[in-house]
Amino acid sequence: MSGMGLPLLLWVAVVATVVIIDLTGYLTAAAQAQQLADAAALAAVSEDVRGPRAAAAGLAEAGGGSLVACDCDRAGHAEVVVGVPVPGLVVPRVGAGRVEAIARATLVGP
Repeated sequence: MSGMGLPLLLWVAVVATVVIIDLTGYLTAAAQAQQLADAAALAAVSEDVRGPRAAAAGLAEAGGGSLVACDCDRAGHAEVVVGVPVPGLVVPRVGAGRVEAIARATLVGP
């Protein structure tokens, strides 16, 4: 009976390790998505000659994400959605292969 406990314990330890690694990857991707969304929204309201959408997309892509949506038609206002892929072994296979974050920015005068 005690001989069966060791393989089971090892199996549980491996599963727990995979879950912890995947959860860490998901949380890291979520934080990265929010940081990129915040920066992309600020880039969209900046005085970039490429235009707000191009500025936001360029910043999101430079950070490893992608611009999913950009409501930046009104001058000085932007709402962006940025997506980042989630690394891992299990989490991406159960439908969480990408995480998205939303950010808004408004340019205000002095």
